[in-house]
Amino acid sequence: MQRIWLLSIMLLFLTGCGDDIPEQYAIEKHYAIDRLHSERYMFPAKPDSTAPIRYLPLEQFDIIFAGHDYNSSSGELAYATPGHFTHALLYLGKDAEGFAYGVEINTDGSEGYRFDASGMRIDGHLYIYCLGSDYGERACKEDLYIHGLESYDFLDARRLIPALRTTLIQHRQRVMETIHADLTHRYLAQLPFHIGPETLLSKTIPLIDDGRANGADCTSYITSLFEEVGGVCLEGFKMNAAEIEAYYREDPAGQKAILSARYNPFSDEDIPFSELFGSRGFRLSDPLSVQNGCDSKTGVPVPDKLYHSPSLQAIITSR
Repeated sequence: MQRIWLLSIMLLFLTGCGDDIPEQYAIEKHYAIDRLHSERYMFPAKPDSTAPIRYLPLEQFDIIFAGHDYNSSSGELAYATPGHFTHALLYLGKDAEGFAYGVEINTDGSEGYRFDASGMRIDGHLYIYCLGSDYGERACKEDLYIHGLESYDFLDARRLIPALRTTLIQHRQRVMETIHADLTHRYLAQLPFHIGPETLLSKTIPLIDDGRANGADCTSYITSLFEEVGGVCLEGFKMNAAEIEAYYREDPAGQKAILSARYNPFSDEDIPFSELFGSRGFRLSDPLSVQNGCDSKTGVPVPDKLYHSPSLQAIITSR
């Protein structure tokens, strides 16, 4: 898993660029991802805010992870999401001019939320954008989004282990066609929990783990795409309700996380999550297991858990 766990966890997202070059325009505006070549991209990774940049040779469907340092201007977001990494996106390939592209679930810039029949929703959908060229030698022409790669304090990437990657590549065409359809139909962002009119009375907030059915957050988009479309099953990438609550009540970082008044559906004040799940009496509840052929743990996907999943491996540094 742009960020506060109940609402603004969805606000910490990567962004992109590119507009006036015809190839970039076709890919970003018309979603012409069939033009992308499955080539390696030398990605500037910086796994910690104090670490030097190292260039990783990304291959198609590698996962990029991002996060904020506790001491940065976005430190509040770092406290809000469990783990070192708080966001994930998927590398797709390069265009004819050598620019790399990724997809992610992002907000639409309004950072607004609304209620519908499924409960609270956030305004956002799946985006594709230009990441730049190898080694950052050429930047994309125009930054279209709010939070770009430069807004994060650290970045790293992981690759599926060989057996899983082989299976995923066998389903490459289906995966790319699904991503194209998701882009075309503006596949919706979905919060990983349900808040409805009954929540103030029940004080129970169910986690949502429904696969690709009703949208996704940044991490669940990738994991559900892999599992339901790509034919691979992942391990150890979810946190259940008890683990998430324990993070806010007991972890030193989690105890500093604040649900700001701006995104607070319960009152017009800032509330520490430790208080929300403590003296305020709210509780998370686990979702029903998703029946997609994978016997995965009950809970919701979390970026840092996915980063450390035994289903992924480190990418060897190129230079």
